Amino acid sequence: MDKITEIRIEETFDLENDQHYYWIYYLKNEEVKIIGKSSVKPQCYRQIARYVK
Repeated sequence: MDKITEIRIEETFDLENDQHYYWIYYLKNEEVKIIGKSSVKPQCYRQIARYVK
């Protein structure tokens, strides 16, 4: 099974190019994977699912 150990949203202010955006990425098996770049702040929430036999 893969190990996703970290999920990050990084807010970036690029003053030189007058841009404001968010980088979304995660750390999977010790390797950074970029999900994307957004001009809108992503909404974060936590959901727990429990499965019982």
